Amino acid sequence: MKKILAIILAALLALCVISCGKEDTTSLGDAEDDIVGVGALTYEDFEYGVNEGGDYEIIGFTYSGAETTTVEVPSEIEGRPVTGIGADAFKAATSITAITIPDSIEYIGDFAFYGCNGLTTVTLPDSVTTIGIGAFWGCDELTSITLSKNVTAIGDYAFWNCAKLSAITLPDKLETIGEGAFWSCDSLEKISVPASVTSIGRAAFMYCYALTEATINSATVEIGDKAFVAYADTFKMIVKEAAKAEGETVAKDSTGIVYAKTQGITYETIAA
Repeated sequence: MKKILAIILAALLALCVISCGKEDTTSLGDAEDDIVGVGALTYEDFEYGVNEGGDYEIIGFTYSGAETTTVEVPSEIEGRPVTGIGADAFKAATSITAITIPDSIEYIGDFAFYGCNGLTTVTLPDSVTTIGIGAFWGCDELTSITLSKNVTAIGDYAFWNCAKLSAITLPDKLETIGEGAFWSCDSLEKISVPASVTSIGRAAFMYCYALTEATINSATVEIGDKAFVAYADTFKMIVKEAAKAEGETVAKDSTGIVYAKTQGITYETIAA
């Protein structure tokens, strides 16, 4: 019996020695392509990681030089494309006065430029399709932004309190305008919502005190509570009439007209 136990113990000891002596060949580099947001990688003044598509996204800005600076986002890093600006990437980077975004970028993440109050103008390349929640929240010196013609969604509070933004053109492929998207953009004077838009979120244009005209080009767009408020005495909505349904003698009011009536807002109609 003692002899059998000794043999078993010797075998277990040998296995332990072999196992412990085996070289560990697993590394972060081997698994990088399968991991989202790997580590805190750095390139120049940027932090970056791997996004869900396996490309790179900018996730941070480490600039610590002069008081003000212009930034050029790289289109690729070490041969791999940079396709996104991630959440909080440039949050509160008050030193930035101008930024160049390459046409490799497909999305602007949540709060990406939150509090960048040195920014005055921004141009989004046509590769961008999505603007995240609060993406430009509090960019209170932003006077002009050119949206990508392929943007389909503007997130909730995307341009909250961009107080100096006086004009913006919404692209024809836009589908949704989020809740409070342009809240307190109190220099915005006119807005035209394209026919592609299916929903305008609650309070989307609330506290836009300078707004005098809003054109709603879709007869069936869903309009959230207090999306538009008539602060200026001259404010009016220009709304598309609904098409007459088969068998109807009179067309039903479009959702834009219903909204204007229920809110007591002056409106004019355009043909369906």
